Amino acid sequence: MTQPTGNFIAYLNRDKEPGDKKPAFDGRIGIPGRDEELRFAIWAHEYKTPSTGEVQIMFNGQAGNVATSAAPLDQVATLLKASPEGAEATIGNLTLAPRQVVLFPNRFKAEAPEKDRPDYWGAFNPGNGDPVVRISAWTKKDRNGHAMLAGATSYPLPGKSEPQQQDATIDSLVAAGAVSKGMPKTKAKAVTGRA
Repeated sequence: MTQPTGNFIAYLNRDKEPGDKKPAFDGRIGIPGRDEELRFAIWAHEYKTPSTGEVQIMFNGQAGNVATSAAPLDQVATLLKASPEGAEATIGNLTLAPRQVVLFPNRFKAEAPEKDRPDYWGAFNPGNGDPVVRISAWTKKDRNGHAMLAGATSYPLPGKSEPQQQDATIDSLVAAGAVSKGMPKTKAKAVTGRA
């Protein structure tokens, strides 16, 4: 059985200038197993890995509470309602504010290169009482050559380590036909010659 997944996609903010306070990416995040997607913005932050001193980039931001899949007037009506008080939520040792989105470099990627684990892993707290959502994201380029993050969301699997969670997500995405592991090998063409 494949686990439910949701969409995760973020495009580089083309209005961002070096040193300004604008987000690095904005995009859409889906709740696993549902059609609804929420807009979000994330900011890039550099930090040093305590064990190696290597400089890494992580992302932190906020999702909206209006589903982009909702009808236009339903989106407006959602904005007119008082926002319910959301609660902090945890996943592992990570505590997230309501509607907070975080992404960290995947330290498990190099352990199993054949599995094509994501470049980033993270979490999203919907803030409405729904469980925390895991994020798996790969760095890519869009059709214009700009950086983007693309991947999927899923619910945490009880009793599984982070690498096992990533592998289960990848297997689920492959089974659903959402992604493929690498390019298919082309068949060798027969060589014909003249005698």
